[in-house]
Amino acid sequence: MGVSTGVAGLAASGLFGGLDPVAKPEAPPVEVGKVVDGGPWDVTVTGSRLVGELPGLTLGDGRRWFAVLATVENTDDESRDDFGDTVSLTGVDGLATEKPRYVLVLRDASRPKYLNPGLPEKLAFLWEQEAGQPVPTRVRVQVWGKTYRLDSIGNTMEWLDPERRAEIEVPVEDRRAG
Repeated sequence: MGVSTGVAGLAASGLFGGLDPVAKPEAPPVEVGKVVDGGPWDVTVTGSRLVGELPGLTLGDGRRWFAVLATVENTDDESRDDFGDTVSLTGVDGLATEKPRYVLVLRDASRPKYLNPGLPEKLAFLWEQEAGQPVPTRVRVQVWGKTYRLDSIGNTMEWLDPERRAEIEVPVEDRRAG
């Protein structure tokens, strides 16, 4: 009897759209220079640019660096190492990877392992791009965040469920020499 009721309820919900996938709302557009709450991060995208060779970084043949500049502040209580997941690019052709290959601290060009709480850092997120691609005038940068919630497996509070928190249309500066 219970199984029959469950099947009937499932069938009825399907008739009214209960089995349809739920569309996630689009990430809200944000202006360059505005702070975006990304859960364990506050992220402020400040620009993007094309650059050539960078000291200490290996660049593949026939490639250039595509950089997104952002100030990222760890708002969590502990140091974090997942800051490379805070921004992504859409609509840029010829990128070698989906995620940035390197993240550099702008003040000293170091590659941080962790960002400490309450200390905003100006970062450059770097992707390799095929040099033969046209130079875009604008790109869309997505800011990602997480939700602090109870992990159902470990029964501990964790930052989980990555989702787009904002999308920013950013002008591209061509800073390559020559």
